Amino acid sequence: MNNKGVLILTGLFVLALVGISFFGGPVPYIFLWLTVLVPLFCALYICYVIFSLRIYQKTDGRFMVSSTPSDFYITLNNEGRISFSSVRMVFYSSFSSVTGLDDSIVYELPPHTSVTRRTQLLCRYRGEYLVGVKEIIVKDFLGLFTVRYRIKEPLSAVVSPATIRLEGLKSRDEIPSADRDSLINRTEPDIPVREYMPGDDIRLLHYKASAVMQKPMVRERTGVEKNSVAIIMEAGRHGALPEEYLPAEDRIIGSTLALSLYYAERNIPADVFYRTDRVARETLSCRNDYEKLYEVMRSYVFRDAGDTDRLLDELYISGSAAGYRMLIFILHDIDAAKLDLINKLNVSRAPVRIYSVSGEVTKDARPSKDRPGDVICIGGDVPLEDVL
Repeated sequence: MNNKGVLILTGLFVLALVGISFFGGPVPYIFLWLTVLVPLFCALYICYVIFSLRIYQKTDGRFMVSSTPSDFYITLNNEGRISFSSVRMVFYSSFSSVTGLDDSIVYELPPHTSVTRRTQLLCRYRGEYLVGVKEIIVKDFLGLFTVRYRIKEPLSAVVSPATIRLEGLKSRDEIPSADRDSLINRTEPDIPVREYMPGDDIRLLHYKASAVMQKPMVRERTGVEKNSVAIIMEAGRHGALPEEYLPAEDRIIGSTLALSLYYAERNIPADVFYRTDRVARETLSCRNDYEKLYEVMRSYVFRDAGDTDRLLDELYISGSAAGYRMLIFILHDIDAAKLDLINKLNVSRAPVRIYSVSGEVTKDARPSKDRPGDVICIGGDVPLEDVL
């Protein structure tokens, strides 16, 4: 009940009791009945409004793309026989916004009339969540009561990640640095070595074996040709509430797709590693491969927060991250333990770039001479085009 209305009714009730006690007559009793019946009448009015009000909302489809406006239609319909004096709509605002409408707009609806609005709905993050109208606020004509209730049939949207094209990379170690050889070029690390022969590539020199044998020794290139870039994506969900994990997951997926598209459009081969119930890999060598990766990422489900550590462990044990010309990690956060594991699995000593979506990096987790690499923070609402 409205505070002002409570004070007025309380005052009238006290006056009625005083009048009955000291003066008598019909007037004090009229005031007494008014203070009882008016709130009851207003409460019945609110119930009638809730029962007779109909809300219809729809979009062009349940499937949307993040950061891309979609047409949104909403109708308030009074199916009752009396006017509705004050109806407000409250929208879901954590992950989406409605253009041109806000929670402060009050609608008055005469009997058997409706109000229709056509506007646009913008979803900010990839995922599945509720959008549109969340609650209705109804007041009676005297402003004594305010009732707020959730609608019975909220609108659900399945939002796919946006396609982001990068004109270039902000890192100082930008591709075509991938076109520069790492220590072992495009092959898996090979154990066999042989004596150096004129014409051999000096970049294949095996320095430890040369020191032991006291003569130049080179690696034999018997491995399978590897792609230029490996992109290793965060696998864990961080947070229990959608407000906690959806923005970070959207950032991780968006960064993975943006970098993958950047390399695919430049015909730079790349492998994307992620984790389901095991390590999975998508190979990209052209734009069609990117489309396949996009379909995987739009429905990818992040799991336990420890899955990223398991992913890095499995990559180290299997040696799958060896032989690439560049390693790119897109992680929720970076700490000293992760940095040590990344350094350990980088047996090729390829250039390393680490993207972190959760703010600043602690001092003990920063790269050093023993743990080389670039760490770039890409958290916040800054467009990915400006930070990748």
